[in-house]
Amino acid sequence: MQAAVLRRLGDTPRFETFADPDTMPCERLVGVCAAAIHSIDRQAAAGLHYSSPLDLPMVCGLDGVGHTAGGERVYFGATRRPFGAMAEFAPAGWTVPMPDGLDSALAAALVRPALMAWLPLAYRAELEPGETVLVLGATGAAGRMAVQAARLLGARRVIAAGRRQEALATLDADATIDLRMPPSALHHTFSAYAEEGIDVIVDFLWGEPVELLTAALIRSDLPMPASDDRGVRLVSVTERPASEVILPAHALRDTRLKLMGYGPASYPPVDYLKTYVEDILTHALEGDLRMDVEAVPMAEVADAWERAGRQDTRIVLTLGERDA
Repeated sequence: MQAAVLRRLGDTPRFETFADPDTMPCERLVGVCAAAIHSIDRQAAAGLHYSSPLDLPMVCGLDGVGHTAGGERVYFGATRRPFGAMAEFAPAGWTVPMPDGLDSALAAALVRPALMAWLPLAYRAELEPGETVLVLGATGAAGRMAVQAARLLGARRVIAAGRRQEALATLDADATIDLRMPPSALHHTFSAYAEEGIDVIVDFLWGEPVELLTAALIRSDLPMPASDDRGVRLVSVTERPASEVILPAHALRDTRLKLMGYGPASYPPVDYLKTYVEDILTHALEGDLRMDVEAVPMAEVADAWERAGRQDTRIVLTLGERDA
């Protein structure tokens, strides 16, 4: 088969011949029609991610949209190396039926960043309707999705914090915070919002913004919590390996802060994951979740790979018909 093949870490994948995939008893063979180039794909191929491959060559891509042998159009996850989603065929570990009328390229681009927002909010923080959500790093793909997801999951108020003001202005947020402010001004701003009340923080940045935010949550006059007090749940989603936080003990002692992360160690069972994907696909069909997408033939993966890191539009590699 033809596929986007990585032969050495740090190189650009090339469209070339690769062995046809076999399938395990728990897998389904999918004929791929769309697979997006996500940041995790580029980081792994560059050797900069914990999921970077140890054995090469391999086919890139963790998810996509395709057709089963019976003709059903599905969104799928493909995680058994050396096979991946950026190929004519992929062994799918799990699949979710695609709604009629939803563009394949849009679904391939949107589901993964949407899950990076949906699962920290719904699964880890257990966001309840009426709560206030602060998104740190709201101008990246997953951050923008987190703002949309928080609204769809019933948040009463959504606060978006980021460094790109032109991007912040396009978000459906109730308030925005410019993270380019000097540390003292940013601490003061965080303190004002903390005084009004924050229930869930989804963090895509780690580092200094989290240090300043946790410091702003510290109070010397904490009242006794109500019986239904769930604290301030901070879910870290960042994958930046060099980012660190200095956290003084009283940031945990004198706040309602509950620190948690979202990553491989906290993934939900696959049945839960599929339910969340079904919700995301339904919202995408209804126009409640949006993303700018550029469809490119998979044969042009080398050029597309280089451009993918320089633009907000998500590039999707396509084979054959894009839609059902």
